Amino acid sequence: MKSILLFKLRYLGDVLLTTPSIRLLRRSFPDAHITMVVNKGTDDVLRHNPHLNRLLTVEHGNSRELARALRERHYDASVDFASGDRAAWLALLAGSPRRIAFWSPEGFRRFINNGQVKWPQTPMHTVDLYLSFLREGLGLTTEDKSPELFTGSEDEAFAEELLARHRLAKKGFILAHLGGRYAQNRWPLENWKQLTAALPMPVVFIGAAQDAADAAQAGGLSLAGQTSVLQLAALARRAALFIGHDSGPMHIAAAMGTRVVALFGPASDATQWRPWGEGHVVLPTSSSVAEVISASVPKA
Repeated sequence: MKSILLFKLRYLGDVLLTTPSIRLLRRSFPDAHITMVVNKGTDDVLRHNPHLNRLLTVEHGNSRELARALRERHYDASVDFASGDRAAWLALLAGSPRRIAFWSPEGFRRFINNGQVKWPQTPMHTVDLYLSFLREGLGLTTEDKSPELFTGSEDEAFAEELLARHRLAKKGFILAHLGGRYAQNRWPLENWKQLTAALPMPVVFIGAAQDAADAAQAGGLSLAGQTSVLQLAALARRAALFIGHDSGPMHIAAAMGTRVVALFGPASDATQWRPWGEGHVVLPTSSSVAEVISASVPKA
């Protein structure tokens, strides 16, 4: 194939977990032009990805403009990593003759997509799900499954300056995230306060602006609402540990090679969404402060 159109119209972590599949597509089609379309706000995790030729975003009111941009190139195939009807329509409007997607009994996508792949019968991690999708849809396989995230020099400089300003040593602080999409998945704020006071290293809280009030109460240094996605990634690379809920920042920390203690609530499925890699720990949000502290200490 000479030109491939990819879609992942979901959240930050979902997009990041497509990166092993993106890498597989590039290695399988080294000379192909590969475009990926994602939701606005999730694009930073692919901003510097060397396996993509073009990155486009879906945002409110730009569907007509986006469709026009996609029609500029004649795509041999589109590949939708489970995005829904909008991706199917955009693939059709782009003129892609081969539209590969997961099978769905709902929506117009069941009529639009002509290369439908059945969902696996066995629950699996999202990284494996996307790779199995490429195996069934395009016959591609790999054992190289690590998600990857590339930062820019300005993001690395930001992290270095921040550590110097707050007198934090590289691998001498813990990055924490007390936010999350679902309230029922969050560990109680009082627990975060006790944890911050008990941990042997300084704690730096990151997250969205709406997390700032809670992060300020939890103790430590709060950067909630003050970092970009890539600045957060650069900080995560330098942290000794990440503690947080099932979320985009959790997946970012794991992708940057930082050990993760992840708190999963009842609305999260650890089989599908646990931090990828070795050495991470997944705990339920019913865990005590003592249990999280114990999990934070690497086992010999």
